[in-house]
Amino acid sequence: MVYSTRRSALAGCGSEAEGNATADENGTRTVEVAVPSSSKPLSYTGEDGELTGYEVEILKEVDEKLEDYEFNIQGTSDSAAEIGLNTGQYDMIAQGLILSEEREDSYLIPSEHNGFSLMKIYATGNMDGEIETLDDLAGKKVAPVTPTGGVFNLLTAYNEGHPDNQIDFETSDGGTPTSDRLKQVDTGTYDAFVNPSNLGQDEIIEEGGLDIHITEPVEVNLTYFMIHDSDENAELNEQVGEALAELKGDGILSDISNEFYGEGIFQYE
Repeated sequence: MVYSTRRSALAGCGSEAEGNATADENGTRTVEVAVPSSSKPLSYTGEDGELTGYEVEILKEVDEKLEDYEFNIQGTSDSAAEIGLNTGQYDMIAQGLILSEEREDSYLIPSEHNGFSLMKIYATGNMDGEIETLDDLAGKKVAPVTPTGGVFNLLTAYNEGHPDNQIDFETSDGGTPTSDRLKQVDTGTYDAFVNPSNLGQDEIIEEGGLDIHITEPVEVNLTYFMIHDSDENAELNEQVGEALAELKGDGILSDISNEFYGEGIFQYE
């Protein structure tokens, strides 16, 4: 859906997007944005059939700040979004992404982050008090992690820094849904599952009646929108960063966080 950008504009953000073949007769350029369509509460399709969620609502607010752009926000899979960003099919993607050297080399990154990825441990209920930190995972059965994700990097870095207290974990192709991993922890197949907390785990646990202990964050990472690296997107990247800074300063990002996460994640700033 294309969301209009007419309510307000950033100071200094009124210049026409240069070299943009898709700008309309008024100089307004359509920006193709991809988000996951089933990653509640991050982004998902609501009961009305429209995309919503923490990052989607932030994108709508940013869109309204930029009078020379209209965001066409589309739901797709994570892998399709990243492929599309690489090829230029999408100008921007949002999926709770944290920075990596590869991403910084490949994409334009706004100057302001859009939130936080809170890495938490989801442990079998009877592990309450026994598993609270990464130190406690040594000798425990840890659910497999994808070999290129943030959890893999976190656990690998921990093991490199703690040769005498190693966490034993396996990798998988990432095809197992979060809901299935949480059920495996509930039944004791695994003692613990390390995962970013913005993927709807609280709702899965509540709706499934799962007995799972959730720790405090063991790592806090900033999350960013990623923008296709092209000359015509340089100005877009700058304006998105400025808009996010304004929204954070006005408390709007915190309000959206409370709505979708049930807590003000900007306490971790």
